[in-house]
Amino acid sequence: MKQGQERLKPSLNEWASAADSLAMRLTECVHVYKHNTDVFMSEIERQQKTEQVIKLLQKLHSLLDETDAPEVVVARTEARDEKIVKEFNLLFVDALKALPGLSSDMQKLLRSPWMKEFTSKIAECLFFGDNEEEKGIGSGYPEHGRLPAVLADLLDREDMGDVRLPRTSDGETPSRHDIEGSLRWVQQNSAFLRTAGRVD
Repeated sequence: MKQGQERLKPSLNEWASAADSLAMRLTECVHVYKHNTDVFMSEIERQQKTEQVIKLLQKLHSLLDETDAPEVVVARTEARDEKIVKEFNLLFVDALKALPGLSSDMQKLLRSPWMKEFTSKIAECLFFGDNEEEKGIGSGYPEHGRLPAVLADLLDREDMGDVRLPRTSDGETPSRHDIEGSLRWVQQNSAFLRTAGRVD
């Protein structure tokens, strides 16, 4: 295959950007599980589901921290970046399995449809990404678009791609949208996270 015909794999920046959006949505799911009650879900089931989301969140934040590590602290190598991408790949597979069930729970707990006519601002942020459609979880199914479709597209492009563009000489690093906000949320909710199974 000629150089010009090579199919590009997603950049590390694309993986990190999607992971950051996913982390924000999962954080919102934890809030909804904690603060919204409904007779359809027992307290034990609510706690179990919260723990599952938090475990996925912990893994995402750990990888995002690795991605964000400055080059003065960690020597950036192609092999290291490929290892991070592989771990993002596995996490996104797990996320795609979990998102339909999460969306269903969120629709019930928030009493809101996922497509439009949201009943609250948090429902709009969760399902529609706060006017950034590709960042909302929608129905949780890739065929309905939004963030699940973004994750599925990254997995497909990774599988079908031939090469990944090398890092540019100016030291391109993936960016995260709300690192400080995520840290503030963890600090404010540390007691809850511990009781839900997080190990500090």
